[in-house]
Amino acid sequence: MGVKFVRNLESIFEKYIEGFFNKKFSSGLQPVEIAKQLVKEMELQKNIGVSNIYVPNSYVICLCPEDYERIAPYGEAVKTELIGYLAEDAEAKDYTILGMPVIEMRSDVSITKSNFKITSSFTESIPKAPAAEALSDTRVFTKVNPNVLKFSALSARLTVIDGFDSGLKIEIGTKRVNIGRREGNELPLSDASTSRLHAYVAYEDGAHVLYDAKSLNGTYVDDRRITRKTLQNKNRIKVGSTMILYEVN
Repeated sequence: MGVKFVRNLESIFEKYIEGFFNKKFSSGLQPVEIAKQLVKEMELQKNIGVSNIYVPNSYVICLCPEDYERIAPYGEAVKTELIGYLAEDAEAKDYTILGMPVIEMRSDVSITKSNFKITSSFTESIPKAPAAEALSDTRVFTKVNPNVLKFSALSARLTVIDGFDSGLKIEIGTKRVNIGRREGNELPLSDASTSRLHAYVAYEDGAHVLYDAKSLNGTYVDDRRITRKTLQNKNRIKVGSTMILYEVN
């Protein structure tokens, strides 16, 4: 991602904080430094499993009180954007984030000016490898009924049935589908009341699971606000002013 990633982050911060990058923090700390360090922390704490590379989903940013006070009024908006970029970076590197990404900002008197600290953790347990695979390079395969295998990968579609993008649809399978205003999303929306990364659908244990990506206005399934929801055929998903129908093929 490199330079493009940093420039995009600068434009995001400037959207929320006029003149932010011209004035800097009084300590000289740039918010984009925090963003770059978040990605480094994710890389450092990755856990390589048998078939996936797992990265933390929970991050705590500790700032000196003065810097914290300056960014606090814009905290929720900034955290939402940072979560989106962490998710985007993880997806580009084919990393798996277990659970909903969360970023928390704290004031810490032990942090000196021009410095900050980031810690991360997994709030969900990392799946363990089966004993046979973990202890040996020899893999044992079980003969599977071909009729069962045919239906093992769930196929469905998301269709916008109400809102600015009515009629927009996407077929979904085992790959993650990001939903929101960001142009690069699999389901990009023009609805201004949605976040850039508002929600996403992941394929887990043979089902499609919808996650709210810490959106400002929330994600709803059949009129109930959710943070995580295993989708069922004909569920109606509401993000901002947009209604999306989930249908199993």
